[in-house]
Amino acid sequence: MLKWLKGLGGGGAEKPDHPMYSVREAEKLLAELPESNPGKALEEIVGWVESVSQTPGFGPALRAAVLRVLEDTGLRFEDALLSQYLSGARIHDHRSRDRCQKSFAFRAALSEAYLACLVEDFGIENEARTGDDEDLMGVLCRGMRSTALQEKVRHLNYQGVDNQVWGRLYRFYRMAEKAGLENRSAKPFRAEQNATTPREELLRPLMLEISAPESLAPEHVELASRMVARIAGSFSIAGTPSAAHPYCIDLGQAVSPFQYGDAPPGTATARFFGPGTGIDRLKEMLDREAANPLPGERKEGQEFSRWDVVRVLKHLVLYWGSDRPFRLNKRTRAQGKIYILHSLDAIRRVVIQVGTDQFAAIEATYAERGHALSLAAEELDVAPEVWPEKDVSENGVGVEVPQKHGEWVKIGRLCAVKRSDSDYWWVGVIRRLDARTGLSVSAGIEILSKNPSSLWLKLVGKEGQMASNWAISTGSHRYDYVNAVLLESEGETTAIGSHIAIDPKEYVPDMMCEALLGEKTRLIKLGAQRDSGDDFVIVKFSWA
Repeated sequence: MLKWLKGLGGGGAEKPDHPMYSVREAEKLLAELPESNPGKALEEIVGWVESVSQTPGFGPALRAAVLRVLEDTGLRFEDALLSQYLSGARIHDHRSRDRCQKSFAFRAALSEAYLACLVEDFGIENEARTGDDEDLMGVLCRGMRSTALQEKVRHLNYQGVDNQVWGRLYRFYRMAEKAGLENRSAKPFRAEQNATTPREELLRPLMLEISAPESLAPEHVELASRMVARIAGSFSIAGTPSAAHPYCIDLGQAVSPFQYGDAPPGTATARFFGPGTGIDRLKEMLDREAANPLPGERKEGQEFSRWDVVRVLKHLVLYWGSDRPFRLNKRTRAQGKIYILHSLDAIRRVVIQVGTDQFAAIEATYAERGHALSLAAEELDVAPEVWPEKDVSENGVGVEVPQKHGEWVKIGRLCAVKRSDSDYWWVGVIRRLDARTGLSVSAGIEILSKNPSSLWLKLVGKEGQMASNWAISTGSHRYDYVNAVLLESEGETTAIGSHIAIDPKEYVPDMMCEALLGEKTRLIKLGAQRDSGDDFVIVKFSWA
């Protein structure tokens, strides 16, 4: 026992004057944490991490071992908190933000503690370092991982990443490069089968950052982070710019990664990176998913469905590829009011309605099916929310989400938008959220159509098949009907646009439908999905 204590204390030194003077004592104290209150338990662990880091007398191996126990114990409480957050994240909800903040504080404390351990105990920045290399690699990789997880937590809550986080991450990597350890493999996490390297631990947060996580729902940020981790070994980094490395960091400056374009920095501390073969691996995953029809509905429960997987895979491929989206239209400041309604049902009621001459037959069909039907705009029982307008572009609106509104606000939510100086509703989708200030939340709404209209589709059947009709009690037949929103773009030369928004449960690929446009009834064929959300899919269609 004495020999073990000397080995962990370093060179025969006495045990430190701290309650967690050994791994066993640390485990005993941590066993008393309140399992039913993960937030309080994580706060207590943060206090222990700080005290273990600041107390003298710990040898390198002992301090590293106790910090490892603290992190592994805190992980299950952090997982519980983030699961609670993801199951009911609300942009203005104090409890949601508090859960993320507790996770951030836990990771920040570990990041600082591991950094101090490397510098003060292992002397990694000195010419001659001390301690065991395996212990050092464990501290190095765990420190980089905790720093990277600060980035993920910030994006889960749309708060952006502090430059201090980037500065600490780069310092860790500079240490690894100086010690010649950046490509050395280690297995610091018992729960993970695969080894990691400091290089991979650097590239994980960098690739997540260039993936536009501010344009993903919280659960999709989490899923994107897992996908990035899964293929981290495929990413590439170099000391010189190239077409394969379009992004850059400067290890000497605490700033976020950026795309350097035609002006790569020439400093010795510049590092250039890219997806490497990672984008090919994502495409392989997409090809495997494409082998089976994708269900139209959103996921249910907390597990990730194929809908989530495909959505995130497509997002990553888009933002890692050569055709990465960028803002085409300049935004101008605005100070008006925006009226907002959300849900596809609300949109169908307020936009212009066409082809209602067969409404009696449609209403009878719904009655026969046992469903109520009320789609007149004046019957809308939800008052529009009023949001301050911040800026506007040709195809977008920037708004502020008032604290008394917006419980439904989430990336990918469809909404009806009307400016105060207009009599007509547009259709848009929330694409970006920004909660950096902590006091207000900004949202970016992409306008899908400024000329939307609601109409009915009579389901006829698939090509070459019998009409999709059903018998009623009188022996006659009726067709099924689908209420859809036509998304006509400005400048369209056709009578109506080439996309419609419908309920996911009503979407059948390749279905032939009769578009009820009064005397101009025409057949259309439903095509592939362009976009989807909690209560809608946007579908391409063609005239038959």
